[in-house]
Amino acid sequence: MALLAHGLGPACGHAQEASRPIPTDPELKVAFIGDTGNGAGFRRVLELIKSEGAHLVLHQGDFDYDENARKFLRTIDSVLGPAFPYLASVGNHDADNWRENCGDRDGCYAKLLKARMARIGVTPDDPDLDDQMYAVTFRGLKVVFVGEGGVGAGDNIYARYIRDQLATDDHIWKICSWHKNQQAMQVGDKDDEMGWRVYETCKDLGAIIATAHEHSYHRTRTLTSMKDQTVDASCADPHKICIAKGSPGKSFVFVSGLGGRNIRGQKRCRPTTFPYGCKGEWATIYTSSQGAAFGALFIVFNTKGDPAAAQGYFKTVDGHIVDRFDLTVDVRAGSSR
Repeated sequence: MALLAHGLGPACGHAQEASRPIPTDPELKVAFIGDTGNGAGFRRVLELIKSEGAHLVLHQGDFDYDENARKFLRTIDSVLGPAFPYLASVGNHDADNWRENCGDRDGCYAKLLKARMARIGVTPDDPDLDDQMYAVTFRGLKVVFVGEGGVGAGDNIYARYIRDQLATDDHIWKICSWHKNQQAMQVGDKDDEMGWRVYETCKDLGAIIATAHEHSYHRTRTLTSMKDQTVDASCADPHKICIAKGSPGKSFVFVSGLGGRNIRGQKRCRPTTFPYGCKGEWATIYTSSQGAAFGALFIVFNTKGDPAAAQGYFKTVDGHIVDRFDLTVDVRAGSSR
């Protein structure tokens, strides 16, 4: 993995000059998936995304596990169409074939994903995606992607890049997307692989934190500290998420890794039913220990005429909704003016 100077200097990309918060399009529906593989399970998840009427897919890494970028994108095209908006973070199983000139005759992920962005009229902040960091806006949604190897120097580089992108950003809804986890931010057997700076930076800048890597689905309550897993006492309802920019800010983390590869069990924070263990930070846990099926998390932004409101739900390929929650963002805290 190349960690270049992309995030080390002055703010990258398009500076936001608006004096008022920027909303998403009304009822903008986004699907979040990861750890998909390229088999029947992934195809069923794509069919679910199509049937739910999503406008965008954000894929949190680990694509086909075969390093065959062309075949993977063909599967997406066959279900969603070649012009469907599909953006992705690199996963550890994608890293060797991520770079635009990776040299693989089966294609390079960054090159093909960038070509897709061009087809749908989405422009990344920098045309060079090889450093695994890029940012886009889509129908008023700001999304910042960083790489899969965050521990050590990467954590600092990624955190500085995120701050460059979001510190003066006026979009109401912001997403930080990456693949790997810290151990406390998943309920499987993953180690500390991302570092805490990226989590805390996104939280303090009022961004939702989207991850995968552990092959299950789980979502925290509203947290004011990611490192300490501190639940916000003023917004402790597991079915309500409050997001605000500040020091500290508040946000939440989810792992959406039921994209089609396989399903793993709950190893941490037992029991397997609510209220869960650890520090009470988990709102929903859905793993093989709970009989999980493949599926996707959907978040609908700017709902019911309120730009600061959103609704989330996780739906399985069998049609079951296993998690549902409301989100609100403090627009005053979220504005850079």
